Amino acid sequence: MKALIRFFVSHRILILFLFLESISLFLVVKHNQFQRISFLNSSNALAGNIYLMSNSVSEYFSLDQVNHSLAKENTELKQRLCQMEEELRFLKQDSSYQGRKEMALQKKYSFVTAKVINASVNKHKNYLTLDKGALDGIKEEMGVVNDLGVVGIVSAVSDHFSVVLPILNPFSRISVKLKGENKSGSLVWDGRDSETALLEEMPRYVKAAVGDTVVTSGYSSIFPEGIPVGRVKYVKRTNDDDYYMEVTLAADFSRLSYVDAMAFDNLEEQQNLESENLQKMEGGKR
Repeated sequence: MKALIRFFVSHRILILFLFLESISLFLVVKHNQFQRISFLNSSNALAGNIYLMSNSVSEYFSLDQVNHSLAKENTELKQRLCQMEEELRFLKQDSSYQGRKEMALQKKYSFVTAKVINASVNKHKNYLTLDKGALDGIKEEMGVVNDLGVVGIVSAVSDHFSVVLPILNPFSRISVKLKGENKSGSLVWDGRDSETALLEEMPRYVKAAVGDTVVTSGYSSIFPEGIPVGRVKYVKRTNDDDYYMEVTLAADFSRLSYVDAMAFDNLEEQQNLESENLQKMEGGKR
């Protein structure tokens, strides 16, 4: 208390000056219309700038939430698109579409949106880490895509995180085809750069040209048919009557943010049936 009194005593002249200055300013603004309008305009401009700065800061810190919301919405749209494309394929293949629509809808894929929290793209054996795991519905062998195309396949899962084997890994091998063709090949990575992969085992009689779109073949349960993978960059025929093709990848691995892990809902049933059939064949049964 004594310190406060000493402060006022030692600064009494400055305090008195500020007090009288405030009274003078109040009287000038109150009794003069021009000064009053000028003061209000100035105070409104100052307050507006403060609110603008505050709003900008709030928007900056809420960007991550906005991005997550947009990614979730994009996932829902992607899931609906996947189902519609499946229906469209049946429509093209069979005029009795309505009778087979139920079969088409049975092959559904579930999506889980996740954020890439760690990634390597310049190493020989690259990987990605996602912020979602088993408790969020992520499982091994789930395909991973983003809004541009195929990213990779989930290779390991814990309760809260998962690791993805991306296209940019020599152990990655994805069944693909040229859009509009039925014969498939394998997409592999030779380790040269993060933008290019190789398309192998494509039969010679398939028509291939630079600029052709490469998509998933649908011949595995990991990815449905027709997801973009990239575009043909270079084509050459090999001595064994196959093509050698370089593919510019659709996904930009240097700017990965949100991705979708996708799973075929009836995968376990399909795998069990295939396993039973394999056991019968190995046992000599028909």
